[in-house]
Formats: sequence, structure tokens, C-alpha cells
Amino acid sequence: MEYFHGTTVGGLSELKPYASPFSNLKEPVVYLTTSRQLALHYIWDMKRIGVKMPMLDIRNDGTLVFQEMFSGALEYFYKGVSGYIYRCIGDYEINSNVGVNTCAVSKTSVPVTDFEFIEDVYKSIISYGDKGTFIYERYEDLPQWRIDVIRGQIVRFIKRNNLLNDISAPSRFIQEKFPQYWNEAKVLNDCGLL
Repeated sequence: MEYFHGTTVGGLSELKPYASPFSNLKEPVVYLTTSRQLALHYIWDMKRIGVKMPMLDIRNDGTLVFQEMFSGALEYFYKGVSGYIYRCIGDYEINSNVGVNTCAVSKTSVPVTDFEFIEDVYKSIISYGDKGTFIYERYEDLPQWRIDVIRGQIVRFIKRNNLLNDISAPSRFIQEKFPQYWNEAKVLNDCGLL
């Protein structure tokens, strides 16, 4: 079966297992997807942002929905970013624990079959809208209940990753893009409620 993996790292002949502190799986694995389109969303500038946290939903028909967590998120994350989509062939099992219905993982290294260089990830993502397989939900158009969900996710992310006691890129990113949630988390923490 054909799988894809998106990254900013070039020149790979195999994908090696890695344990991300921000993943819902804590063991080292290689993440793969049957969706080339989804792999694009994981070509991410980790040095600038420090964490991968796109708000994505894949509908049963394969349509990918990107929900902005803040105004201009799609451009902020992807415009001008380049990277690679690695294609791998193998028998990897879809893993429901990942939370993405097209995702498989491997605990061992995965050989690369070939790759494609993506010059501008933003342009490539947007091109799927012309094909009818991408929906872009802008922050300004979200109903209040969805904004409340984002608030809860960010506050839990701050707590789960102990960001109030950290000066890393994820902390700076959260402070810059979600200042009101950062301040709320600080107050809750100071009052022993976080």
C-alpha cells in the first residue's frame, strides 16, 4: 500500500521512529498517511513555531477541513514554507490511537520509495480547494462554541506541556497567538485551578 510523510527535512532514504513530546503516542514511531493532501499539512516550520498543531478534520469522503485557531493561521503556518513529501510502500496498519483515520505508524524505520519537493506548501494546500477536497474554515467565521473549544484545547495544551514554566518556541508561539488564553492559564495556575 502507498503511504506519505511530510517534512521540511530533505535527503532521507528512510524515515526513523521519533517520539514527539506533543504527540498523543508517547513511544517512538514513524507517522504515515494514505493521504498525500494530509502529508502537506505536516510540512511545518518547527524552528519558528516549535510544535505541530493544525486543526484538521478528514471527512468520510476524504475531504480535508482546516479550521483556523486564530486569524490568518493557514498563511502563518504554511506560506513560503517548502519541504518534502516522502512516498513509502509497505504493509503498515492504520492506527486508530493516533486520532486520524488515514494514519498508520511504524515502530521500525520505513524505507523511502521516492519523494516530491514542495516549493510553497500554502499554494499546494490551497490547490486542493479547486479539486473540491479542501475546505478552509476561517477563524472569523467560526461560531462561538467552536472558539470556546479552541480556548479549551489551548489551555489544556499549556497545562499538559507545562508551558507556563518554559521559555521554548511552543511557549512563545502560544503567548503570541493566544495571549488571552495564556493569561487565563496563568491566573488559573496561580489560583491552583489549572
